[in-house]
Amino acid sequence: MKNLEKNDKQQVIPKPSGAQLARMPKNAAALFVAASVGRLSKLYPHWLLLNIETPHGIPSSRLIVLWQLQAYRLLTMGQIANAIDLTPRGVTRIVDGLESDGFVKRTYSKLDKRVRTVEITPKGDEFLRSASPDIQEKISDLFDVLSKGESIELVRILEKLTDHMKAEIDK
Repeated sequence: MKNLEKNDKQQVIPKPSGAQLARMPKNAAALFVAASVGRLSKLYPHWLLLNIETPHGIPSSRLIVLWQLQAYRLLTMGQIANAIDLTPRGVTRIVDGLESDGFVKRTYSKLDKRVRTVEITPKGDEFLRSASPDIQEKISDLFDVLSKGESIELVRILEKLTDHMKAEIDK
């Protein structure tokens, strides 16, 4: 890699190529992987805010819960928490917002009065019907840079890393 001038703030610091990463010891390459994951975790929420949340007036966390409810119609608060890896408290805040928007309705379970269930309302269904085509197009456009095989591999790798991180946290 080339030396960079100390005062040249315009010069881009080169990232190692795949071939360079392959030649590095695993622990050195892991630092670059961690840096890439860090960049993605910073940039993706910003992209979501600009392209999805602001134009549609809904936080992505609420949108994800709505999509879950559209698919399953009725879920418990615990099922939602497990599906999106959030604490029950975090899910309560999301569902509170969706309920105040009129997108979901919370009721007590008929089987167990201690359990709260959440279901999507007609207003929530209508919101998704109108917003989903634009959202899906924007997300599709973002990932068009990847081939179908790369997308499949990315999901496999991200899920493997996510499961491993979750297991490490839960220890």
